[in-house]
Amino acid sequence: MSKYDDPRWYEQPEQGNSSVPPAQPPYPVPIAQQPPYSDYNPYPPYQVPGNGAVPRQRKYPQEPSQLSPEPRSRLRRGFGQYVVVLALLVITFFGGWFGNQLYANSFNRSNLSQSYANLYQQAWNIVDQNYVDRKAVDYKQMSYKSIQAMLDVLHDKGHTRFLTPQDVQTENQQLSGTFTGVGIYLKQDPKTKDLIITSPIPGSPAEKAGFKHGDIIVAVNGKSTAGKDIAGISALIQGKAGTNVAITVRRPSTQQTLTINVVRAEISVPNVLMHYIAQDHIADIQIVQFASGVSNQLKDEITQAQKLGATRIILDLRENPGGYLQEAIDTTSEFVASGNVLLEQDSSGHRKSYAVSGHTVNTTSPIVVLVNADTASAAEIVSGSLQDNKRAVVMGEKTFGTGTVLEEYPLSDGSAILLGTSEWLTPNGHFIRDVGISPNIPVKLASNAIPLSPNDENAGNMSENQILSSGDTQLAAAIQYLEKH
Repeated sequence: MSKYDDPRWYEQPEQGNSSVPPAQPPYPVPIAQQPPYSDYNPYPPYQVPGNGAVPRQRKYPQEPSQLSPEPRSRLRRGFGQYVVVLALLVITFFGGWFGNQLYANSFNRSNLSQSYANLYQQAWNIVDQNYVDRKAVDYKQMSYKSIQAMLDVLHDKGHTRFLTPQDVQTENQQLSGTFTGVGIYLKQDPKTKDLIITSPIPGSPAEKAGFKHGDIIVAVNGKSTAGKDIAGISALIQGKAGTNVAITVRRPSTQQTLTINVVRAEISVPNVLMHYIAQDHIADIQIVQFASGVSNQLKDEITQAQKLGATRIILDLRENPGGYLQEAIDTTSEFVASGNVLLEQDSSGHRKSYAVSGHTVNTTSPIVVLVNADTASAAEIVSGSLQDNKRAVVMGEKTFGTGTVLEEYPLSDGSAILLGTSEWLTPNGHFIRDVGISPNIPVKLASNAIPLSPNDENAGNMSENQILSSGDTQLAAAIQYLEKH
């Protein structure tokens, strides 16, 4: 079923008194696109001058009289008049209803789009021509914020969004696997708006400088970050390789406020990390994000783990924000020999299936997939696919619920719109958007607990007992499950 609304109403200005603003010359006005379906009725209503649109009146054949001419004729004529009047009333009622439906269909979404695009242009011109404080009229910000507000109305949380030119560059760098910066992963608490470091990138300047999971950024180079989003804070932190930046963080675990100086560098992001738990022959593998080349990195890590003796796998997708769709397909294909990875549904309800590639690496070892509320997008495709194909047990907390396929539409100044043009479903047909992937085995993590990564385990040379007692209840539950399977 299409997720678009099917409007059963229309806006019709009175003739000669239209309130719809006239078309304006091009400015920064939204471009109206023809929807993927048409509401036009191929059979327009018959037009009666001065009487609007009504159905054509039918002419019934006259019946011959069989009784005495005068009385029967009168009776019949009188009854016939009542019948005709009643018929006309019925015809008029249904004619008006059908006429309304036909006209409503002809006044389709494209007409509404143009009307409101004109309305927006009218508002822009009024501000541009009449606002008293000319210094406050910032065309760039007016455009950017208008576009973002437009996309917010679509309710594609955390996915469909506007990217500034700097955001576009950052996004491309991050998904390419290399970028210049300090090397931290950030998320923003939706309630408190705190900017939280989920983890420093292994081997990055941030990790070497001492940033920790859970640190909350409060200032950059002495400038408060209050009111800023992730894009705003990233713009403050980024800079040329070799330059210094001072980042002030609040560390909830110790109630300290620390200012840490760190030197920016070009960073190659290791998006697949592995720690081998020898005691139970478990490969603890974390995919940080589905950036370019991740499926090949995963293949290498699985091969290495098998050489070490691994017979069980933990696939940790916690905090994974997603990435490229093809990497998600190739990742699932390494564990599943046949079947679908996902279904993709467009705005008209048409579904397309994406089958596994056939390039398998391990189709037999028991797998636990770890997820949490920050597992999103491509990471949800992988977890949902492995779950539906009965190839893995999903453990942890319900995922974020980002279920749209994004297309990037570049804008004229280097900015872009990331727009959900279709949505994906699990192989069994379950929608992901706003629903997420529910784990087979729910396991919560304490609010003050820190999820362990293979990087932490390798750095501390942690034994299995140390991992089990670390406070990461989700990882511990995965180990205990695999011990029995």
